[in-house]
Amino acid sequence: MTSDYGHLIGGLAGGITSTLVCHPLDFLRIRYSADEGSSTRPRYRNYWHAAKLIVRAEGIRGLYQGLTPSIIASPLSWGLYFHIYHQLHDYSGMSKQDPRFIVNLGLGCVSGAIVMAFTNPLWVVKTRLCLQYEYQIKRYNGFGDCFLKIWKTEGIAGYYKGFVPGLIGTVNGSIQFAIYNFLKDQRTQYLNIPNDTQLGPEWYLLFSSISKVLSTVLTFPYQVVRTRLQDHNTNYRGLIHCCQSTFKLEGIKGFYKGMVMATVKQLPTAVITYTVYEYAKKIL
Repeated sequence: MTSDYGHLIGGLAGGITSTLVCHPLDFLRIRYSADEGSSTRPRYRNYWHAAKLIVRAEGIRGLYQGLTPSIIASPLSWGLYFHIYHQLHDYSGMSKQDPRFIVNLGLGCVSGAIVMAFTNPLWVVKTRLCLQYEYQIKRYNGFGDCFLKIWKTEGIAGYYKGFVPGLIGTVNGSIQFAIYNFLKDQRTQYLNIPNDTQLGPEWYLLFSSISKVLSTVLTFPYQVVRTRLQDHNTNYRGLIHCCQSTFKLEGIKGFYKGMVMATVKQLPTAVITYTVYEYAKKIL
């Protein structure tokens, strides 16, 4: 039986582990998603070329720009998400032996929206630190400096840039979590064992991979729009203007910039997070 805070601690552990391992991949995804074709940005031929240029200019640490807010926000997001989700699940009165996909999806959306309200400022800071290009004079000198400058120059609104597409993006996590739970529940039903029985690691690997790939493909455009709205190098008037500009200049493919790296990054992230989460919560 998992303790009241087992889901929270398990999510925190999974989030920290996956962030440390996968941050460089997410860093490259952000660089690609933000690239709207402006001449002021570096010209990367591919992901490998981008990584080489960044490492040549700043060393391996260049791939870890934005790690501090990420190492805070990612574990916090996962920990709160799992904890809030299971609290809402318990309050709903839904039996764990009779899971319903639509209810899981709805609970996931509500949980994601609550988490987003708390963590969006951290994601804004992360995006801006990741988009300080190697040939530019640095506007921000680290996490604390970026956080304070946003407050001084933009006020609280600056912390919530990209919040609306971020809310749309909660569907991503909700779809992922709902598919993951659905597959896990189908497996336990097939084996005719209790729904909360721990499965082998290969099943968590398979289910987390399938759920993440499907959710990423379905909802990736929100990540591009969110990244561009949070970028200090651009000046979009809002969500609609960003979408219109992206479509006009780049077509539909503009909404999928960085998806290859996102998929490459999301697979190990989901696998590590869910696997560590499942085992950590059992220990607790």
